[in-house]
Amino acid sequence: MATRNPLQRAAAGTAAVGLAVALAACTSSEGATDDGEGETAAPVTLANSQWLDAARGDALWDSVAAYEETGRGTVERVEIPNSEIETRLTTELGSGAGPDVMFVQDTVFLNFVDAGFLAPLDSAVEGAELNATNEGGVIDGERLGVAWQRAPFGFMYNAAILEEAGVEVPTSVDELIAAVETIEANTDAIGFGDQTPLAGHGIWTQGIDTWTYGAGGAWATEDGELTIDSPENVAGFEAIKQMQDAGIFASDDFDTMRMMFAQGQVAMMSDHAGGALISSLEGVVDPADIGVAPNPMPNPGYHEQLYVVVNQNSENLDAALDFVSWLVSEEGQLSVRGASGADPLATDVPISDEYAAQYPWAEGFLEIGQTTTGRLIPGHEMQTSQIMQTMLENLQLVLSSDVTSEEALATVQAEAEALG
Repeated sequence: MATRNPLQRAAAGTAAVGLAVALAACTSSEGATDDGEGETAAPVTLANSQWLDAARGDALWDSVAAYEETGRGTVERVEIPNSEIETRLTTELGSGAGPDVMFVQDTVFLNFVDAGFLAPLDSAVEGAELNATNEGGVIDGERLGVAWQRAPFGFMYNAAILEEAGVEVPTSVDELIAAVETIEANTDAIGFGDQTPLAGHGIWTQGIDTWTYGAGGAWATEDGELTIDSPENVAGFEAIKQMQDAGIFASDDFDTMRMMFAQGQVAMMSDHAGGALISSLEGVVDPADIGVAPNPMPNPGYHEQLYVVVNQNSENLDAALDFVSWLVSEEGQLSVRGASGADPLATDVPISDEYAAQYPWAEGFLEIGQTTTGRLIPGHEMQTSQIMQTMLENLQLVLSSDVTSEEALATVQAEAEALG
């Protein structure tokens, strides 16, 4: 059912209040439908931080609310800010309450699996043509999550600024540094929008993967043997140090630089398709000037993976599973594709010709998403966040002291092994 979006610019502050009401309404009869036997069927409550996305939140919501058009049931919108979603849902689910269906990142998904919060989805996805983005949703042979979106990070650039400066899209760190210097000497734009790791921003617990994966590194083998101190990962750390020493990193945070890119003030930065869409919808940049290329490294980088999961303790479990069944059907996937843009989805539903023409960058992000690697460390998935926080702290020592990349990564290796 259609509801207001509280993130209409100045109204963002009402989200927290609205959340408490929404969570309390998880068992309410508002918007309920007759189940055909004279009883009132409660709506399926859908919790997602993306409903608050100013650029596409309403469109994403409408894409899942299309479920109501089937006549099988209704849905209710539960909005939770991204910074609060794990804590709030953990509290709700831990007390046996919470929304029926949730849309969460891979690390949150695994925490919910470990806590026993999630219902099996095998029956709900039977017959669906799921692609490789769903592989991580199977735990010990049981499907507990299906892919919502994959967000591959690529190298986004403003082609008009690069043309003005007379530079090509860089394919190596040396070329990136030279391009930034040329852009800043010949235009009014900031050359590179990635924030310095020394700022300690959480994005760098993920961003490290751009350069270490890009150098051919990995944090562990497929069977879980840790390889944190490998020569390839050392090369990735050295690439970051080279950029830091060259002074090309930005001082402002990711969100600020993303909005500056949208205003035509930043030439290049690491981002996913959501950033390109924001620039296309809300900025002054012509979508035709937005390009995406592989990161300026020899190998692909990383992606974020989001999953759809169902509350094991839902009092509306059958309806929740029916919603998931619709979501992974051809009808549901086509509905989501129209709002999701260039994100790889649970099935290989293509971008429409109209969308590709309107947003020429879309196909590039889809292509990049076929080769990027997830953030979770094989065999150490539950410890990934802790290991990567230690990784960032040791990277900062490399950038600000005499600690070498080899020494830093050996320290992280030892601490990760001690976790067991």
